[in-house]
Amino acid sequence: MSSDDAYMSFLDKANSDLNAGQSQKQGTSDTARTETVDANTKVPAPLKSVDAYYVSDADEPFEPVALRWEGASKGDWPNAEQFSSLISPDTDLSKAITTLSPSSFDPKNQYSSVLHAVRSAAVEQDTDADQSKVEVKVYRVELTSTKLEYWVVALDGAEGRLVGLRAKSVES
Repeated sequence: MSSDDAYMSFLDKANSDLNAGQSQKQGTSDTARTETVDANTKVPAPLKSVDAYYVSDADEPFEPVALRWEGASKGDWPNAEQFSSLISPDTDLSKAITTLSPSSFDPKNQYSSVLHAVRSAAVEQDTDADQSKVEVKVYRVELTSTKLEYWVVALDGAEGRLVGLRAKSVES
C-alpha cells in the first residue's frame, strides 16, 4: 500500500495536469476570426439595407464587407493568399479558400437581392455604370469541417476596395 502522502501527491499531479490543459484550451480558439470592414472604410449604402439570411443549420444574416484592396483599381482580384490576408491578417486561411461563381453559389436564385446589392455597392460612386456588367465572385472559406463563410464580393475600382456581403454557415 502507498502512504497517504504519496497518494495525495498522485492526485495533486493528476488534477494539476487536468487544470493546465483546461486553461490552455480556454485561451485559444479553434476557429479563426475574420474581419469584414477595415478601419476608416465606409460601408456602401446598398450593403447596409440587405435583409437576407444564408440558409444553413444556423441561418445567419449577411453582413456588409468593405476591405481596402489596391488591386481593385486595376481590376485585379485577390488570389487565395491575398484574400486570406485581407480577412484574417493573423491566420493563414489560404488553403481553406475556394472561389465559386455566383451561379454555383446560388443555383436556385434565392440570393438575387444579395447579388444585386453587391453589384450596386461596387458602382455606387459611378452613376453611369451598368450594374449588370459588374463581376461578382464568391469566396468560400472553410474555417472548420462544419463552419464556413461565403464572401459574395465585387471590385470597387473607384474607391480601391473589395465590397460585398459575408454569410456564416454551419453545415453538418
